[in-house]
Amino acid sequence: MSELIPAILAKDAAEFRSRLAVVEGIARCVQIDCMDGHFVSNRTWYQAGPIDTTLEIELHLMVTDPIAVIREWKRVPQVIRAFWHLELPIDHEAAIRACRSNGWECGLAISPETPVDRLAPYADATDAVLVMGVTPGWSGQKLIPSTLEKVKRLKERWPALVIGFDGGVTRGNIPELLATGVDRVCAASAIFRDPHPRAAAQSLKKLLTHR
Repeated sequence: MSELIPAILAKDAAEFRSRLAVVEGIARCVQIDCMDGHFVSNRTWYQAGPIDTTLEIELHLMVTDPIAVIREWKRVPQVIRAFWHLELPIDHEAAIRACRSNGWECGLAISPETPVDRLAPYADATDAVLVMGVTPGWSGQKLIPSTLEKVKRLKERWPALVIGFDGGVTRGNIPELLATGVDRVCAASAIFRDPHPRAAAQSLKKLLTHR
């Protein structure tokens, strides 16, 4: 059984609010994909401010300066955790401290080409890992099969870490994902590109939770 985390890539605040409304009452937590157009080529809306929702929020920071974004979002009470990329040439310990100072959980995201071993210096200081099933930046890509093995290796080496998976998720590959033991599954295009996005979210949740 895994938790569904709808992932929202929005071009503006209106699209964000619209997508948030789609999954209200279905998910417990949503992911906001924050892209600055530098770490990845895509750019999304991620302006910190009041959000009218009962949902919890996690931030996936595909940005060159995650610490700045962590500080900006401190005033948004629904945020419970943030992920930033292990590949960034930053002081990851400083990012962990910034996250902790907000009272949040913290985690690192790992792109498909990044070896699991690179997580070792930070594994004991983080709560979760987000395994990318695609090259970060664009929704709707096809899952890279080798990334499923990363989930298994992470679960074996650091069983206390919560492992999430993000990218290329479809109804058809849910059984493969569940077989890895993954704890959370993020889905964007499988929900929001469906003609009936709310029904799509409900269907994915049912497949992931066996309910």
